Amino acid sequence: METLKKILKSKKFILSVVFVIVLAVAVNWPSEMSEYEYGLTFSAKYARELNLNPEETFDAIINDLNIKKVRLVAYWDEIEAEKDIYDFTDLDWQIKKAEENDLSVILAIGRRVPRWPECHFPEWVYGKSWENQQDELIDYLREIVNRYKDSKAVTFWQIENEPFLTAYVPEICGSELDRNFLDEEIALVRRLDPSRRIIATDSGNIGTWLGAYKRGHIFGSTFYIYLANPRFGEVKSFLNHNYYKFKRALATLLYGYKPTYLIEVSMEPWLIDTVMNTPIDEQLEAMNIDRINEIIEISAKTNFDDQYLWGAEWWYYLKQNGHPEIWDYLKERLFSF
Repeated sequence: METLKKILKSKKFILSVVFVIVLAVAVNWPSEMSEYEYGLTFSAKYARELNLNPEETFDAIINDLNIKKVRLVAYWDEIEAEKDIYDFTDLDWQIKKAEENDLSVILAIGRRVPRWPECHFPEWVYGKSWENQQDELIDYLREIVNRYKDSKAVTFWQIENEPFLTAYVPEICGSELDRNFLDEEIALVRRLDPSRRIIATDSGNIGTWLGAYKRGHIFGSTFYIYLANPRFGEVKSFLNHNYYKFKRALATLLYGYKPTYLIEVSMEPWLIDTVMNTPIDEQLEAMNIDRINEIIEISAKTNFDDQYLWGAEWWYYLKQNGHPEIWDYLKERLFSF
């Protein structure tokens, strides 16, 4: 194995990998589309940002879309807004609804979890040394896992969100990626709840996957085709399903087979400004049924083991503001089983 790893790190091998990736993307080798029972990510925090009632939104997602799998998010800044005073009200009702409706839940926990700005620190944490922040985060994780480890709905723990995507982390999160501490977080959750599997995630477009892949029982990749940048405006990724399949094959070669999910298939607009500050017509130029169909087709050709869609709060926001087309279309195409 050590000899194999040395080969894989050699310049010649890396150049060969780059060549194969470019060839795969350029040739666009055909692949059959897999069928999925799609899950969704739901963020009560984001629903509130869209001026939606979170409970009403989650009820609609459960009952109208008829989902069976959901990724929920624990936000440190909401749960422990004051040091050592924990308020689980928001997460409790989500877990309760999941239990009542027999949903399978991925619970994302840590300092860095889904939805911008990714690192959701309580204000009282800022200014502390990184060592002190680690101690506080460990205490917080212990409280969460012990509270929900007996829930019949919680199926997986997701520890941190895309921790190896570090392009903007220092200015937002206050520190670089600390691999040793990430390992400590994962080890803690495994000790507290050895019965559940852990999901580790990375960026689909630019992540190497290897650091996350080797750490979890399950690996999750994001999947974005339409992106935006303040300098360049909208950008469409040229990467296709073969790019994802090749990276999975490489990770499997190095670390063995693991279930691999598309944990965040983006079906909402990536905007320069917020949704609330962008006219709906502009939002629908950035994400619409034609683009959603394209995303569904390419993501299904990865043939990954499972998929969780991203954007349900936005679909419901459109529905509540006179544009039910995307909600109704996805309900009929993906959730009518």
